[in-house]
Amino acid sequence: MKPVLLILLLALPTSLMAGEPPGNRYEQSLLETIKEIQGQDYDQALNSSRDLIRKYPHSRLGHMLYGDLLLAKAEPLIEIGSGIEVDSAMRDFRYEIQQRWQHDSNQSHENQYPENILFLAEDQPYVILVDQQSSRVYVYRNQGGDLQLETDYFITIGLKGYGKEKRGDQKTPIGIYHVTRHIDGSELPDLYGEGAFPLNYPNPWDIRKQRTGGGIWLHGTPSYTYNRSPWASDGCIVVSNPDFLHISNFIKPGISTPVIIAEQVNWISREQWQAQRQQVLQLLSSWIFDWESLDHDRYSSHYSRTELDAYGRNFKEWEGHKRWVNRNRTWVEIEYSKLNVFNYPGEDNLLLMQFEQSYRSNNLNIDSPKELYWHKDPEQWQIVYEGQRSFPVPDTSIVEN
Repeated sequence: MKPVLLILLLALPTSLMAGEPPGNRYEQSLLETIKEIQGQDYDQALNSSRDLIRKYPHSRLGHMLYGDLLLAKAEPLIEIGSGIEVDSAMRDFRYEIQQRWQHDSNQSHENQYPENILFLAEDQPYVILVDQQSSRVYVYRNQGGDLQLETDYFITIGLKGYGKEKRGDQKTPIGIYHVTRHIDGSELPDLYGEGAFPLNYPNPWDIRKQRTGGGIWLHGTPSYTYNRSPWASDGCIVVSNPDFLHISNFIKPGISTPVIIAEQVNWISREQWQAQRQQVLQLLSSWIFDWESLDHDRYSSHYSRTELDAYGRNFKEWEGHKRWVNRNRTWVEIEYSKLNVFNYPGEDNLLLMQFEQSYRSNNLNIDSPKELYWHKDPEQWQIVYEGQRSFPVPDTSIVEN
């Protein structure tokens, strides 16, 4: 028997060697062992892998490395990769190594901004950002309106990948969600490890798109393994148990911790990020200015005639309702606070705005949480969904579907 995984590691491109190891101690130990294998320092790699499985006895990848290194001592590697048949488990191991290594070697995210997050409300100290293609989840801290990378973790997503559309498709959704509650691991089957944070999938946009299913959680790992392979869940986002306990420090159930799940994060410069923020504020201010003007045509021009869903009304119904409620208005003042703005993942030119709205007029005063979805088609941003931002309903399902 040849040391299969070891041969696959030697076949990895050496350009992935660059970069400092991440803070995660398990990942650091794993990557250092692999770097020793790349350098063909097998004796040191054997010692490192032995130390790795001593510290992390449930690491299947660590045991595989150790076993291959023992085989390499008995059968030297002469022809790299020649005649090797790789089963699905081995492909999973190799893919996990590539994902971890690529993240370690490419640290561009530390100097750039995720395009999905433009504004965070002052009462939301953290935001969770999932990059499914990179098998990574990032935690960003809201530092006076600026974004600061707090930490990141390796993740597992759905067995069939991303872009959930229907119940049972074993895919992880793409969208913007919130944690509904925390469930301790003692209340759950071993599959969920140290615990779970259910997400409010399907959200209003998923429902609009007729997506089905539920039970999408961020949760831990079964006790028999340190982590699962990159694509292995039925649709949930899975982290190791130590990482689950650590990320729990940054998540507060309810609307205070957004969870943005992207297929792939687009990283932009600070200048580009600031420019997009300015455009968003101009868009929001223009909508408010035209609303306050009581000029119905100007105000209604911000709403899509073909795509609008405003509190369950299409454009014709919404316009008739607005004309009727504004018939006796002599003045209107609109203010907003606690503003969130996100570029919605998986959609072209879709913005989600969330804020607290204060409405004042000569005959009505009301404060309410609001959500606006804006779509740019083809040149003009228009509102395609308007509704009341509500607290997520707890998800009681313990089945990913």
